Amino acid sequence: MTYTEPTTADVIEQLGARKVDALNTLEMLRAQRARVVEDAAKFENPQAVLEYLDFFIPSIDEVVVECDRIVEELPRRVTRAHIDMLRQIAANCRTEQRRCLVFRDKCINRPLPHESMRPLLNDISVTTRDQLTAFFDLNNAAARLERIINTTPQPEPDARVMGRRQLFSNLLKPYKR
Repeated sequence: MTYTEPTTADVIEQLGARKVDALNTLEMLRAQRARVVEDAAKFENPQAVLEYLDFFIPSIDEVVVECDRIVEELPRRVTRAHIDMLRQIAANCRTEQRRCLVFRDKCINRPLPHESMRPLLNDISVTTRDQLTAFFDLNNAAARLERIINTTPQPEPDARVMGRRQLFSNLLKPYKR
């Protein structure tokens, strides 16, 4: 097996796979949310379940938007900001796994008024946990982009473009007669 350098097409494909996963997860979470609303009387604390879902649904949606933005920009240029964003998303997902554990402890791992709701609660917990775990793969995408940046010659900055300091010092030079 030989090693090949990663390409932006590889990363775009990887981000596309994460987006498909996230969209499927969003569809499942929205359906589960509808079931919680429909069967609210069967939960001891339906508001806690809805708050949990209302936290993750927009969060996952934001990740989809960011992945779309990065995929759109990658063919033009790979930037350090892309790498930082992917790593930040992965780090946030690792942090939010704690929320999954707390939800499990407070809403699932205890006697329930209607045991028939346990499978739904368990599905909600597993779905969010699995999606957060899938987003850890964004660290791999960031590593690939870093490799691309480190192995691709960067374009030379345009000599006519002045930095902020240079621009102001040129503007504020005393006029010579």
